[in-house]
Amino acid sequence: MTRTAQRSKSGGKGLGVIAFLAIGVSLFLAIQYFGFGTGASAFVQEKLKIMGLSDLWYSALYVHIAGGVVALGVGWVQFVGKLRARSIGLHRTLGRIYGIAVLLSAVAGVYMSFRATGGWASSLGFLLLSLAWLYTLGQGLNAIRAGRDLAKHRKWMTLNYALTLAAVTLRIYLPLAIVLFGMGPYNVYYSIIAWLCWVPNLLLASWLLSRRTRRSR
Repeated sequence: MTRTAQRSKSGGKGLGVIAFLAIGVSLFLAIQYFGFGTGASAFVQEKLKIMGLSDLWYSALYVHIAGGVVALGVGWVQFVGKLRARSIGLHRTLGRIYGIAVLLSAVAGVYMSFRATGGWASSLGFLLLSLAWLYTLGQGLNAIRAGRDLAKHRKWMTLNYALTLAAVTLRIYLPLAIVLFGMGPYNVYYSIIAWLCWVPNLLLASWLLSRRTRRSR
């Protein structure tokens, strides 16, 4: 097997893992919030112990979750090269759906960040995540609309989906932290996870893009 074929096979497996996690988390969120409601959400119940939640906050939560569910479920499909080459029309349609979902979820996330569990450190982490999510989306759309620059479009949308996957990494780190440390220092490790769920994702995606560029050269 050639080195190129090996890389292609490895990339396919990696995308398969991402797809599995993204679909799993999106289904979990959809069932939890739209099936059982906020009353069954430990996240909401923990927040109710320390602060009051307005109707506007609940509305923002549902918009944030709905947008995140769609973005997670649709986003990974955009990286399937064969599907993209076979039907560019489908790629564009899914791209529009993904973009709208990210926009709605990120705007709601900006509002929700100011009432994040864990104090100002959590608020700042989630605020920057939402802003970075919006920024990378804007750059990705601008690259394809203004200059038809496919390389830049791919770069920015890769970074954007890495931020979308913060919904996955958050739900990996948080239960793990609860098992390891219990509920006592919840606010402390939650404020750390507010950064840990997306900064490493962004760094890893940037490194992979850089490695791909070096290999192309």
